[in-house]
Amino acid sequence: MRKTVLRTARITITAAVLILAAANTATAAEYFLRADTTTKLMPDGASVTMWGFAQDSSFGAEDGTVTVPGPVLVVPVGDPNLTIHMDNNLSVPVSMVIHGLVTTMKPVKFTDGQGRQRVKSFTHETLAGNTDPCDYTWTGITPGTYLYHSGTRVAVQVQMGLYGCMKKDFASGQAYESVSYDSEVVLVFSEVDPALHVAVATNNYGPALAMTSTIDYQPKYFLINGDAYPIGGAISAGQTGDDILLRFVNAGIETHAPILNDFYMTVVAEDGWKLNWPKEQYSLILPAAKTKDVIITTDIAGQYPVYDRRLRLTNAGTSPGGMLAFLNITAGGGATLGTQGQAKADLDGDGDVDRDDLKMFRRAWRGGKHSNDNLLDVNSDGDVNSEDLNLMLSLVKGSSKSGK
Repeated sequence: MRKTVLRTARITITAAVLILAAANTATAAEYFLRADTTTKLMPDGASVTMWGFAQDSSFGAEDGTVTVPGPVLVVPVGDPNLTIHMDNNLSVPVSMVIHGLVTTMKPVKFTDGQGRQRVKSFTHETLAGNTDPCDYTWTGITPGTYLYHSGTRVAVQVQMGLYGCMKKDFASGQAYESVSYDSEVVLVFSEVDPALHVAVATNNYGPALAMTSTIDYQPKYFLINGDAYPIGGAISAGQTGDDILLRFVNAGIETHAPILNDFYMTVVAEDGWKLNWPKEQYSLILPAAKTKDVIITTDIAGQYPVYDRRLRLTNAGTSPGGMLAFLNITAGGGATLGTQGQAKADLDGDGDVDRDDLKMFRRAWRGGKHSNDNLLDVNSDGDVNSEDLNLMLSLVKGSSKSGK
C-alpha cells in the first residue's frame, strides 16, 4: 500500500518536472522503463517464465506491456542525450548498460565465500520495489545500433530477458552519414535455457541451490525478436526497389550466423561504427553483444527467409523451428531494370537471364574482375556492387518462377 501511495505522488511530481523541462527546451530523450515478469509461449506449448522491460508513460504508471526483447529505444536525430528512468518490480536489483556508449559507471561489489571482492553489477543498481525512479544517463550519443541490457548479474539477467535495442540515426532517412535507407527492420537474436528459467522462477538459482551458475548453459529455444519459428509471422520489411536497413543485434550468449536467402548484404556498420569500406557478404558472424547494420534491395516481391546458419533451427530438439523468420517485401513503385537492364543481365547472350548468367557474374565477382567492368553494372548506376548481384539473383528467381 505504501508503495502504491508513494507512486501516485511520484506520478504527479514527475509530470510537473517534465512540464518544467519542456519549458526549458532541454534536449534529452527520456524513457520510463519497468523491469517485470512475463511468460512466453513456445511453439511446442511450453510456457517459460521470463523477465522483460515495459515502456511506461511515467514512473509508477505501469501502463506499458512487458516484452522480450524490450522496446526499441530511439534517440532522435540531433539529440545527443538519453535518460532512462528505471522502475523495478522484480524481487532482485537490476541496472542498465548500453554497449558502445560512454557514461560514468559505478560498479557494485560483494564479498564471496573466500573473502574476495567481486563485481555483481557494472553500474549502480535499481533496488527491488523502488519508490523513486533510478536514473541512467548518457551524453554525446553518436548514430548507430546498440544493445542495452541489465548490467547486474549479467549471465542470468540477460538470459532471463532484460535486453533490447537502442538506435539513433544521423539524419532523417540516414542511418549514418551517406548511408541512406527507405525502410528498416530490427532483428534481435537470443536463446532460452528453460532449466535456468525454472530455477530462477522457483527461487532455486544461486549458491548452494539447484542451479548455481550458467556454466552448464544449454539453450533449447532460439529466438528472433523474442519468437521461435513458427510463432511471430512474417516481418514487414519494405517494398521492392527500397534500400532496406537490417539492424542485427545478438542478445544471446552464443555466436550466431545470420543469413538471408537470395541476397548479398552490404555491411555498413558494426557496433555503432560506420565502416570506411562497406563489405559485401552472404552471411554474418554475430558474436554475443554484437550489432551489425546491413543494406539490402530487391526488385522481386516475396517472403525471404532469414535464419541462423549455425542451424539453431529447433524447438526443444524438434525441427523445423528456432531462429527462422521471414521478411515480407511487397511490390512497390521503385525503379525497374527495363529492356536495357534485362539485356545487360543476359551475360551469355542466349536471350534469357538464367543460372548460367548468374554463374558468369559470380565468377567475375569472386575473381575481382568487376571493379571497372561496365558489363556487370546491371542497374546502370555507374558502380558494380552487391545491388547488381542482388538484381541478378532476383531476375534468375523470377525466371525460375515463370518456368523459363
